Amino acid sequence: MYKLYQTATLPSADRSIQEKRIALIDDDPIFRCITSEYLKAQGYLVHEANDGLEGLRVIRDVSPELVICDLSMPVMDGIELVAEISLEYPSLPVIVVSATDEMSDVAQALKFGIKDFLPKPISNFGNLGKAIESTLHDADNYLCDQRDFSSQWFRIDSGDMPEDQELHWHLEYLQNNPNAAKDLLHALLPEKDTAQGQWKCAYRLLQSTDTMPLIFDYAWLMNGQFIFYLVDSQNETNNGVAATLLVRALFNDYLRNLKSFNADLKDIAELLENGMSCMASADPVRSLFGLADLSEGTLDILPAGLQAQWAGSGKNKHIFAGNLLGSQSLKNAVVKDLPIHESCKLTMSRLGSSSFSFDIYRNRIT
Repeated sequence: MYKLYQTATLPSADRSIQEKRIALIDDDPIFRCITSEYLKAQGYLVHEANDGLEGLRVIRDVSPELVICDLSMPVMDGIELVAEISLEYPSLPVIVVSATDEMSDVAQALKFGIKDFLPKPISNFGNLGKAIESTLHDADNYLCDQRDFSSQWFRIDSGDMPEDQELHWHLEYLQNNPNAAKDLLHALLPEKDTAQGQWKCAYRLLQSTDTMPLIFDYAWLMNGQFIFYLVDSQNETNNGVAATLLVRALFNDYLRNLKSFNADLKDIAELLENGMSCMASADPVRSLFGLADLSEGTLDILPAGLQAQWAGSGKNKHIFAGNLLGSQSLKNAVVKDLPIHESCKLTMSRLGSSSFSFDIYRNRIT
């Protein structure tokens, strides 16, 4: 059942959002009616469509500033729609409103760059209003292409620390639906193989479906550096989802705001520790951070609760776990200048539940 809202209790429409066009695409006429009335009461111009194909026509005709869509629709479903939007209109932000049993589809849609999602039925339209306001703010400030859903949830802006209330409705749903949380976290994993110039990096991750997953992510930097992290979303409190999403959001934010070409592992750890200290829901997690300088042929590792094994150039080194991220990981020492030369490997395992391996190697041209 949809919960009706009282129009009289809504705040007056903000002049800054008047004339903003929103495409509302959903095959449920009741949901469209209620949501449309709410959006109009907020000052938005709403253009409706009842399936993905009609939605594309609306987008082409009215050039909206934002799209709100369902995933389960006839003719052209939501996944096909967001895929098409990502190709034709890569700067057009999309918010998905999905039934709670469609989390695997939501996870797939995240790969096409949707900015937010909310589960149906919407019990508090104020949450939708906040999601729209945040997304349009990013679009107006040319941040929409740079920031993904995790930054939206934490409302990261100009280095400000996130606050719990900005994402509590997402986390409450994920904490109450662990399978949905697993689907979402799995969707965050990047391509297994990546290359730049003569260097290639590849990771392999095998893990049980019974536990919360390990999450790996990476980025190439312009100066020949390759930076990465590994986070164990399973922690002692069974509440590692918030911390894992926060790592993703602040990691990406750090790279976007990097003032010099050289990243620093301690700087990242300090940013993450500060962020976690601002959030009661972000409990300490086991993690590890790495920075490869491929021009110098060296690898630095900062452990933050995860132990690992490094092998390269005929040598082996054990990386001790140290303090967890969120529990004074800055006290851990950086393992510096591990030689890469032609190749090296980093491995880690959780007994009986997962194994991880990461290879850096020079691509030999034959």
